[in-house]
Amino acid sequence: MTISEPMIARRPQARSLRSLLLSLGMHGLLVVAACWIVFRQPVVLPKQEFTSHTVVGGKSGGPAVSRPVQRKPKVPSPQKRLTTKSASATLALPPMKEMTPEMGLSGLSGGMGKGGFGRGLGSFGGNGLGAGLGNRAGFVGRPVMGAFIRAKRVAVYLDCSGSMRSYLPHVEAEIRKQFPDADVFRFDGARVVGLDEVVVYGRRFHGDPPRLREGPTQTVVETLTPAGKLVQTKVRTACEKGSLGAWVDRLLAESYDALVVFSDFQDGVRLYQAKKGEPKLIYSDSSYHKVGGVQKGHVRWQREWLEVFAKAPHGGGPRLYLFTVQQEPQAFLKACVAASGGAATSVSWLKKGGRKASP
Repeated sequence: MTISEPMIARRPQARSLRSLLLSLGMHGLLVVAACWIVFRQPVVLPKQEFTSHTVVGGKSGGPAVSRPVQRKPKVPSPQKRLTTKSASATLALPPMKEMTPEMGLSGLSGGMGKGGFGRGLGSFGGNGLGAGLGNRAGFVGRPVMGAFIRAKRVAVYLDCSGSMRSYLPHVEAEIRKQFPDADVFRFDGARVVGLDEVVVYGRRFHGDPPRLREGPTQTVVETLTPAGKLVQTKVRTACEKGSLGAWVDRLLAESYDALVVFSDFQDGVRLYQAKKGEPKLIYSDSSYHKVGGVQKGHVRWQREWLEVFAKAPHGGGPRLYLFTVQQEPQAFLKACVAASGGAATSVSWLKKGGRKASP
């Protein structure tokens, strides 16, 4: 072709119908061959094998020994349905087998409360027995003069007024038989005195108190624990003036599991109302001077006491135990006992010089 000749574009020749059909046929054969190769392989299910477990055991003072144990895999059994077309037909079910350790139970266990005893039995030859002390709510009771005191750390209030002193050595000895590290405090009387919404000489008391009898403490500081000595230092002056009410109110803030009180409970609960000059006595259930009849409702500090004592069954506060040598404790004090799960016990047998057997 010369330069003078015009350039003419040529179209490529179209594939023939025969070539197209041949190509499609070849691809189809390849697809069929691939499917045959894939699906001709058989599916092999994995075999279930025994699971090997090891049980380690040993004797006291000797080395542990390991022994392999073969456990068969659990095979779920299909559920069966029993049907009948007769309206009068009866069905008899096969007897159920008792559950035993040999049937594959992982263990049987039993226990007694928090801080009690426990026992265990395993299906592969293991067993054990244990005992322990739990929290406040699970303490095991210890018998003291006819009552069970459930506590570990105990604070004791002994009324050391003149009519009670002869009983104190015997009472303290009985308590220390079960609680040798108890903190024993001795203060005069068992008065519980409130002024408006607070306990006289309690934690929140400020101002002028009503006229009250005061007496020096007779606590033997050498018998107190280190923590008890610190408590004695903090509460001494307040309890010498405020008696039992100040002691309970202040020890509710300490970490004791039980508060134990021994008295004849003749002083009672007294409520005063602040007035110009001398506070006015508006209620008293004392054996010496009763005022106001039956108390209706509770003032703030009484509600606070009940709330704290109500936490004792759950380990949030101390239990209250009252031992009386003469009359029953006052209604409010018994309400505190009931809220805490404690006990109020008569020890009038002490007057005769007797000794009551432990429950």
